[in-house]
Amino acid sequence: MGVAYYIVLDNEEPGFETFVNGKYLAHDVNKIDVICRQLGLRKIDDYVAMSEDEILDIMGGEIELPEGEGEKWFTADEGMIFVTSLSAHIKKNPMDVKNSKGVLDNLSEYAELLCKAKVIGAKWHLNIDI
Repeated sequence: MGVAYYIVLDNEEPGFETFVNGKYLAHDVNKIDVICRQLGLRKIDDYVAMSEDEILDIMGGEIELPEGEGEKWFTADEGMIFVTSLSAHIKKNPMDVKNSKGVLDNLSEYAELLCKAKVIGAKWHLNIDI
């Protein structure tokens, strides 16, 4: 099993499938971060916001998060700006990532889910599957 970034909605029962495959994004995260800086976007990890329980599940043991850390939520519109900007850049510059088709497929899944999230007024963030 590999690392993947997946979307979590603040609505646990949205009425539609929320699975997205973020493995290609995880494989190319360093190159994507460079693109994000060039485009003035947040980095992927800036959208990761796991609860203390989720972090404990991954790390084991007890931890204390700094004040204000933990779950953060983003609007679907914020996510769509990220996804569409990144997708447009990679379509024009496919050599900027190792697997442009895989990254674009992941971003397309994100866009589809974020559009559905917007319709129901759900917010989102990313988690990491390790």
